[in-house]
Amino acid sequence: MPFIIGTPTPDNKILVQSVSHIYGIGLAESGILCQKAGFGDDARGIHVTSEKSQLLESLVENRSLLVGADLRRFQNDKIRRLYAIMTYRGLRHKRGLPVRGQRTHTNAKKRIHFNINVN
Repeated sequence: MPFIIGTPTPDNKILVQSVSHIYGIGLAESGILCQKAGFGDDARGIHVTSEKSQLLESLVENRSLLVGADLRRFQNDKIRRLYAIMTYRGLRHKRGLPVRGQRTHTNAKKRIHFNINVN
């Protein structure tokens, strides 16, 4: 099972779908990357050699995309900055509530964390 940017690609799965499992790469972007690397539409993980995986990684670097752990770190740093400057969005993130104005009366029941202090 070859690894592309730290993500395993199953041998029997279509390569375009496997590449889209990398955090930060969608299905359309993975199709473009696989096409530039010389893979067909029916290529599978079995067809990936070490040279081809290095080619895919270099294509991602050339497109200057943040992917994988780097993208997660970048997003977490943005959220931590919102916590630090005490913005409304930061407080909503901290409390586990919807951040972008969604309603909480009938939706987002699973995100609400009740803090009940019994005296």
